[in-house]
Amino acid sequence: MAIIQRKQLEEEAEIPTASMADIAFLLIIFFMTTTNFAREKGLKFLLPEKKEQPQEIKIAKKNLLKVSINDRGEVFLNDEQVNPNNLESEIKRRLEENKKLVILIRTHENAPYGMMIKVFDAVKAAGGKKVGLGVIKEEGT
Repeated sequence: MAIIQRKQLEEEAEIPTASMADIAFLLIIFFMTTTNFAREKGLKFLLPEKKEQPQEIKIAKKNLLKVSINDRGEVFLNDEQVNPNNLESEIKRRLEENKKLVILIRTHENAPYGMMIKVFDAVKAAGGKKVGLGVIKEEGT
């Protein structure tokens, strides 16, 4: 008995790449149109208009809360050191006691930047609407 072997033709599988660029552009357009981007970016401030002579605003001491950050990243409310994790609740409590409270965030020029953002976020989450920013400079410079 003769075994007849069939010669099998092996064809290489080819992937058509002619429309690959079209598919890539369609995917890019799809993801660009369906992605949600964060609406809140950066810090929103209402800045006063520029005037020839700056106006000095007087705020009573009882209506002013100073939040200070030193160069080591320690946070102080007025002159009392506070744990940054308890800052939001402490500010919220003081805002409930005094509705006219103005919060002044003073940051040392060598303080960690992330700490200033953390304090600002805590003030914002506590409901602080009247917020001022300041810098504590090195003494002698």
